[in-house]
Amino acid sequence: MNENLIPDIICELLNRNKKVVIAGLGCFEITHQSASYDAEAKTLYPPINFLYFKNFDAGQDDILVKHIAKRLDISEDNALEKTLLWTDEICIRLAEFQSAAFGKTGEFFIDSEGKISFRFSDKTNILKDSYGLTEIYLQ
Repeated sequence: MNENLIPDIICELLNRNKKVVIAGLGCFEITHQSASYDAEAKTLYPPINFLYFKNFDAGQDDILVKHIAKRLDISEDNALEKTLLWTDEICIRLAEFQSAAFGKTGEFFIDSEGKISFRFSDKTNILKDSYGLTEIYLQ
């Protein structure tokens, strides 16, 4: 299975639901940052959405499984199995390497308290409306 497949599907789902629970890992939520202007740097920044991750012992979210089943045209049982295998792979990587990539969006890592955390890639904007927009430097 393509290792970016489930992260890509989760990001698709986040664009619709703004929140996705992943059993065994936690919950992703989208937070929005409006366009802003830095007067000192004379720079206008476009709006952007960031992923916020909360680590907690979560049960399986049927929304994620149903979306994976629909997207891959497979049964919900098969989608659940794929989701659990992916989660297990993330946990194994975390145990071995203290980090695990989450597609192009960021990475999970073990924080100083031994909890699973998430580092969002500042190079990725999952807000479709501003895709391709970059900061504008004013003179």
